[in-house]
Amino acid sequence: MQANVKLSTQLFIYFLLAFLIAWGTWFPSFLHPKSLRLLSFVGLFAPAISAIIVSFYYDKAKGIRELFGRFTRFRFGLLWYIIAILLMPFLFTLSFLLDGFLIQTSFNNILLPTSPYFALAAFIWLTFINSGEEIGWKGFALPRLQTLFKTPLAATLVLGILWSTWHLPIYLTPGQSSFPVVLFFLFTVGLSFIYTVVFNKTTGSLFSAILLHAATDVVPRVLNITLFKLTTWLILGILTWVRATVFIFTMKRSRRSFPVS
Repeated sequence: MQANVKLSTQLFIYFLLAFLIAWGTWFPSFLHPKSLRLLSFVGLFAPAISAIIVSFYYDKAKGIRELFGRFTRFRFGLLWYIIAILLMPFLFTLSFLLDGFLIQTSFNNILLPTSPYFALAAFIWLTFINSGEEIGWKGFALPRLQTLFKTPLAATLVLGILWSTWHLPIYLTPGQSSFPVVLFFLFTVGLSFIYTVVFNKTTGSLFSAILLHAATDVVPRVLNITLFKLTTWLILGILTWVRATVFIFTMKRSRRSFPVS
């Protein structure tokens, strides 16, 4: 009971800080976009900053070692590297193709004139940027939620809802996202289940979560998602939940999770 109280307190403080730091830097930058771009950049690292603060406050150096030790878990099967890097680009592409066949639209200009070197550089850059989120969401919050709820399903649902909500301020900037907000929320919650399975199947590797996140965010640098229509985003959400549902049955069978060590 006492351990659960400690975990609940840590998670409450973590989520509170993650929201306060991110939203506290994003809202001023929305009001002054030209002069406060660096401030909005800091907000991207709010989950990592919050995780470091809470880990150090409660467990000192041991907590920091545990948090960043998940970075070094590189030794997992090739299949999970393939899933982490290629699954979401595949689902984005398949969504566009299915929408094109169903609505009979043109496939022209779906690929941006992006060189392979630029795509690779963007992917590497995104692994750095997205570590600011994943150190917190998967490195800190997910293991504790799985310990607290005793099941990855409930833990993932809670994390997915909070993760989606955390992103909502991006819709205050016109043109920042072409993803309809309701579909974005449902997509992100479904995507959270994919993250959890990849995280657990790679022995709690933070590196695998960062690869998955970077591979998702690199898609707009390769595909012209401005061509995506409402139906395209809807298909993407459905495909994500289909994949997530398969993974959910996997979680139910194995019930394997990687809690706080």
